[in-house]
Amino acid sequence: MIIQILSDLKQEGYLSKGRHPTVAPFFSCSNVAFRRHALQEIDGFDPKCITGEDCDICARLSAGEWELYMRREAIVSHKNPSNFRHLFRKWYGYGRYHPYVFAKHNERAIEIYMRLLQPLDGERYICLFYKRSGLPVVLFLTKFLMLNTALLATGIAGLLGLTTAGSVGPCLTTILVISYAWPDVRRSGLLLGSAFTAIRYVADMALFIGAFIGGLRQKMIYFSATVD
Repeated sequence: MIIQILSDLKQEGYLSKGRHPTVAPFFSCSNVAFRRHALQEIDGFDPKCITGEDCDICARLSAGEWELYMRREAIVSHKNPSNFRHLFRKWYGYGRYHPYVFAKHNERAIEIYMRLLQPLDGERYICLFYKRSGLPVVLFLTKFLMLNTALLATGIAGLLGLTTAGSVGPCLTTILVISYAWPDVRRSGLLLGSAFTAIRYVADMALFIGAFIGGLRQKMIYFSATVD
């Protein structure tokens, strides 16, 4: 499941039911209201969803006759994590239980997703590949994943003494670092933007690790989407 920041993706109105249920837009339960009859019809929240309950319940409502409506005037305030330890634990928890929700709404398959350059009616990702498989593998192609893959490959190439790969690796990694950091730097300037990038990287890493561990518990290999 994906944590969608709908305020950045969708104007007021009904949400798309989604071309693929697991990447369709949904509402965070910290800022949403449901009709009691709708919740009764789908037997309410799933108690096994420690996190991701908002993804699950919106997916189940959208799968039926109900529709989700975004009202931009509905605004709440949140208290953000006060330190990196709190931030890491919070986002680790998000990732840890997303594979359960993903597996609940999907058949076992190999799936590859890519982020859209321009969000389409509230949807951020598109499914590039889908094939049923006894061993589910879910892969989101993100800047975070590519950056860390390049770092790992560069390190391995250096240890093995592969000079060509060792010279190309740092250049590729630098390009990916700039690409990953650019949205924050463009919005907030070099110093403050770099600080925001560092915070986002910690959150992404926590989410990624939690989701991978959660995926193993669901007997699947799960490379999570991140907030990059």
